[in-house]
Amino acid sequence: MLIFCFFSFVAGAQEVEITDYSATTSLGESFNFKDKKIVFKEVLEDSRCPDDVTCIWAGEAKILVEIVEGNKSLGTKIISLRSNAVTNAPGLASFFNEDVKIKFLSLSPYPKTSRKIKASDYQLKLKITENLEN
Repeated sequence: MLIFCFFSFVAGAQEVEITDYSATTSLGESFNFKDKKIVFKEVLEDSRCPDDVTCIWAGEAKILVEIVEGNKSLGTKIISLRSNAVTNAPGLASFFNEDVKIKFLSLSPYPKTSRKIKASDYQLKLKITENLEN
């Protein structure tokens, strides 16, 4: 399931339009942006501390994403997502242009000791912000 939201803001006298795109994608799905796709390929590791446990270290999840243009892969990146923290992905922005900022907002479901997460259950929420000068 792909959920897509679009927001646009105009920043005062500088005539810069800031456009936000948000999406939630499942494993194997892609988020289309401009002429490229960000494909959620795989959860490589999920060592986030389960909700029902007290941990010394909060842990992290590592995901693999691929950037595709047309039918051609431009490359893959491993993104480390910390527990309950927004993760900037400056390495992915280089596939677009300097006015594009990509953030990974969350990976769900969050681990619990009472259940094992199947790969097909994972969903990745991301946000792309683009600054457009008028």
